[in-house]
Amino acid sequence: MLAQAPIQLDAMVQTAIENNFNIKIAKNNIEVAATNATIEAAGFLPTADFSGGYTYSNTNTSTTFSGSIPDQTEPAAVSHSFNANLNLRYTIFDGLKPVYNLQKSKIDVQLSNTQYQQEIEVTIYNVIQAYYNLALLQEDYNIATEKLGLTKIQLNRIETQRKYGQGSEVERLNLLTSYNSDSTQLLRLKLSMRQAIRQLNKVLGTEEVPDDALVEVNTDLDLSLNYEVVKEAALKNNLAVLSAQQNIAKANLDYKITQTELFPKLNTTISYGYNGARNAVGIVQTNDAIGPSINLGLSYNIYGAGSIKRAKVQNRLNIKNQELNLELVQYDIEQSVKDAYSNHENNMALIPLEEGNIVISKQSFDRITKAYNLGQATLLDYQQAELNYIQAQKQVITAKYNAKLSEWELRRLAGTIAK
Repeated sequence: MLAQAPIQLDAMVQTAIENNFNIKIAKNNIEVAATNATIEAAGFLPTADFSGGYTYSNTNTSTTFSGSIPDQTEPAAVSHSFNANLNLRYTIFDGLKPVYNLQKSKIDVQLSNTQYQQEIEVTIYNVIQAYYNLALLQEDYNIATEKLGLTKIQLNRIETQRKYGQGSEVERLNLLTSYNSDSTQLLRLKLSMRQAIRQLNKVLGTEEVPDDALVEVNTDLDLSLNYEVVKEAALKNNLAVLSAQQNIAKANLDYKITQTELFPKLNTTISYGYNGARNAVGIVQTNDAIGPSINLGLSYNIYGAGSIKRAKVQNRLNIKNQELNLELVQYDIEQSVKDAYSNHENNMALIPLEEGNIVISKQSFDRITKAYNLGQATLLDYQQAELNYIQAQKQVITAKYNAKLSEWELRRLAGTIAK
């Protein structure tokens, strides 16, 4: 593989956050929710409207008056009427509904922001998994390259011996088979790495990671993590808990909004208008009126077929459900922390064991290699020792990567993965 600077995980995470479509949608949803969390949308401010009209009529009119006023008959009596009004409407009292509506809208903003943070956490964890998967495949490729090199050394040795009439043709064929098998494994790993890079690009939302990209994982572990600290942080900071708490607050406000229907409504309308009329017949042929007017109205719902009672029952049940959901979320998180921490402890415990195995297998492989080269060990002994050494290398790397991934899982549960 080409020598080049490894692509850093932090850079990949930043790219994913900038390009991920779900994050962009969630961010837009925050702005949508914010447009409703205003005093205007909540109903604190008055509304103003303008209305105007004109009516024209041309009718056959016959009018009979009492007293000495002569009757009038007009075959085509034309009349015109005009009106224009500027109205200012305001709800003086509505059972504090605007107050509760504004509070509920602000909680909707908080929920949208929580969902936004959840999308970021999911994206970060997906990037980490894709990044580590590629890193592990690259480590496997390096180990497979080393194995191919070892097999090639032995194959060259046996082929040189065969030129001088020494060595075994069976051993040469077996080594040639191993060499071909190792070469095939390298090709498979190259394909797997290309697929892993495509998956990483998919998570990033770009095509900027080339097929020959290198990644590098820091496998140093955070030894300060312990179960109680992680559990406490998870129950406090986990976004699923925060979202459940926000839904409880929202359900309580829905109940308060329903209760406002039990209060009378006091409304006022202030108008300034003009009304005019022009009549071809009648005593009043012209009429104009202009000026302000004030209307004060009080309404109270005496009976609504039990709709408010049903709504209150539903609201109370929704509050109870949201509280139960919070308990469920907290329970699930506690169990997840237990499982994740137990898995992390096991992964950390495996590392020194696997590191011990690699020391032993390397010593054994070196001795068997010397013995095999001197004709004191069989090819089967050599291949078995080589396999044990290669497997030990893989297991050490896998153990370290698994421990680091389980550490990231604990951070995700604790709500600190984005920090």
